[in-house]
Amino acid sequence: MARRTVTWMAAAVLAVLIVPVAPAAAGGGCHQGVTQGNGDTVEMVDACFTPTILTVDPGETVTFVNTDPMAHNVTSNVWGYFEEMNEGDAFTATFDQPGIYPYACAYHPGMTGAIVVGSGTGAGNGETVSIESVDLPQASPVVKVRTVTQESSSAPIAIGWIVGGVFGLALGLGIGFVLNKRARA
Repeated sequence: MARRTVTWMAAAVLAVLIVPVAPAAAGGGCHQGVTQGNGDTVEMVDACFTPTILTVDPGETVTFVNTDPMAHNVTSNVWGYFEEMNEGDAFTATFDQPGIYPYACAYHPGMTGAIVVGSGTGAGNGETVSIESVDLPQASPVVKVRTVTQESSSAPIAIGWIVGGVFGLALGLGIGFVLNKRARA
């Protein structure tokens, strides 16, 4: 009887350690598809830049705000904010010349976006983007905390953990049952 209990317990622990408990919550790439928008704000929420493609006129300023509980950044070839941005952090960039300015989060592969300035035709290489120096911070910091009025939902992640845990436990119990039957035979 004690051997059977130990076998069941070992199988359950092994299954919980081997089977992923929840689907990956990171990765980016807008899980609901690419979004397009106008305005002056790009939010980082659910490992996605929203909108994914933002269209602005030359000379407009865009604010990037992290409303996600996980850290992100905004990286590009010449412009961006390369440091960790935590929930509530924001930075702004002004796009003077027409073009397409792609960017990504270095922490989450597939979390990408683009600023389309004007018609989208032009240099778009980032050299015409005005931001404060990341290397030499000025008296006023580049990243400023902003109060966010809409919180992201963590319900899908919690449901994933519960479903994953139940699946892992069931698999472990099933393995223990098979091992127990073999031990008896």
